[in-house]
Amino acid sequence: MAEQILINNTIYQVKENDLPCLITYAEKTGGSHFSVSMIADLFLQGRKILFLTAYPMAKDNFFQQIKGHEKNTSFITEENKLDATSQAIILESGNEALFLQTLKRLSDLDERIILVKNMEVFSQAVFDACLDKQKIILSGNIDKCVAKKQIAAKKFHTVVVFSQSEINLGVDLPVLEKYTGYWHGEEISGSAKLKFNQ
Repeated sequence: MAEQILINNTIYQVKENDLPCLITYAEKTGGSHFSVSMIADLFLQGRKILFLTAYPMAKDNFFQQIKGHEKNTSFITEENKLDATSQAIILESGNEALFLQTLKRLSDLDERIILVKNMEVFSQAVFDACLDKQKIILSGNIDKCVAKKQIAAKKFHTVVVFSQSEINLGVDLPVLEKYTGYWHGEEISGSAKLKFNQ
């Protein structure tokens, strides 16, 4: 099962109302695992997912957290294998061209929550294609992202910050414990971390 998200030490189930969401973090601050847990939580609630990450470890982490539900996913390495009937479409890690083609081809795109993880690795084309979507989670180091100004200008319902960014996101970051972020949402704000499954 997905790791549970705690906001102010209380279990919080992520909702579509929390989207669009920006999760920004430096390496080894907890934001990466948090992002995957968030999308796993949404998947286990029955939401349709489109998953793009730069590195395969995130895919492996996702599969660990949805154990028993793998049949509802498809891992796609080329456009002609696209299976729009899958609840979660996981694209080959780092394959920008496949992502751009998939956005054009999916008839149910508006129903899917798009996760772009490791956003600092991707080119401007990725953000030009998806930044206008509402059901999106952007995750990574915003300061190293080619589209940081565009991203900072977007109205996010939720911003989760694990390390202070150079670019202004309108969030005053309190002192945080290790692997803890600050969730700044329209409905709730406070410390954000994971409760790991034993």
